[in-house]
Amino acid sequence: MIQAEKKRWFIKLFAAYQRYYLLPRNFERVEATGHVQTPEVPVIYIANHSSWWDGLLIFQVVEDHLRGNHYMLMAQEGLENYRFFRKLGAFSINKTRIRDVVASLQYATQLLETGSCVWLFPQGQILHQDQRPYLFGTGIGYLLHQKQVPVVPVTLHYHFGEEKKPIASLHFGKPIQENWESMTRSSVSMYLSKLLEEQADEHKQTIIGELRMESQEQIS
Repeated sequence: MIQAEKKRWFIKLFAAYQRYYLLPRNFERVEATGHVQTPEVPVIYIANHSSWWDGLLIFQVVEDHLRGNHYMLMAQEGLENYRFFRKLGAFSINKTRIRDVVASLQYATQLLETGSCVWLFPQGQILHQDQRPYLFGTGIGYLLHQKQVPVVPVTLHYHFGEEKKPIASLHFGKPIQENWESMTRSSVSMYLSKLLEEQADEHKQTIIGELRMESQEQIS
């Protein structure tokens, strides 16, 4: 596995590059709604994965709205192709080798033990944002058995409005704290996948409602 190698100077530089150039060039706006709050304890953030942009948008929202030390689990191939992500806090997982999977999960556990927050894409691959059902591996269950921490669900949705460029919306749910040890790894994964899927559906319906209201206001 490839470990993270965070560089604060690079993080500040890259956040400014995204804020003033990369994101305005590609998006009409990036919205962060819901419980966008710095956690008081280490947490695991779980998010759906439908775009190459997901990790970069999460990084920007974290830098702009949250405090603390945040890390993100990323596919081995992706991190090898974009090694600068290491400096932003990304570390890798190679799902083709069990030994590497275990090493990545143990590394994530160590990060949580030191008070850091860990971001995961439990779907394990990029899928269309409307694909259902959500299917998670058991890695999230393994982590929560190792470290009893809250889980914060975050859903990402991309859509177009009246503008030429797309709008990216990130919605933060409330932290979830359960007795994870009383559940099997599979049941933890099923429980969280259903929860994140329901939040994604609600997130989408909220956006549809807002767009409908905007359209009616323009007509009137």
